[in-house]
Amino acid sequence: MKVKSYKLEDIVVIEPLEKFLTGDEVKELEERLTETHSSGVSKLVIDFSRTDLIYSAFISVLLMYSQKFKQTGGTIKLANLGPEVEKVFKVTRLFQIFESYPSLDEALKSFKDI
Repeated sequence: MKVKSYKLEDIVVIEPLEKFLTGDEVKELEERLTETHSSGVSKLVIDFSRTDLIYSAFISVLLMYSQKFKQTGGTIKLANLGPEVEKVFKVTRLFQIFESYPSLDEALKSFKDI
């Protein structure tokens, strides 16, 4: 398993366990996102604490699921972006679409502040 997911109250956390998100990892992440969305979850945090770099295939999946979650009133938030992942999000302007937090706790708390 290259992706861990768990639920904290009404929030699902998906945590990629690989340093680089390519091929198989992206496929497994997409499967988890599909399961999460299909189960009616509306609050999702992706925790990048173990991920050093993401590639375009993952960005495409992330954008697709951002739309799907928004269409059903849900939100995807991001936590623990390392320097290289953060750079990718800045260059691609994904911070205009996604809220990002320096820690998982802060991302989880942000749902309570709504």
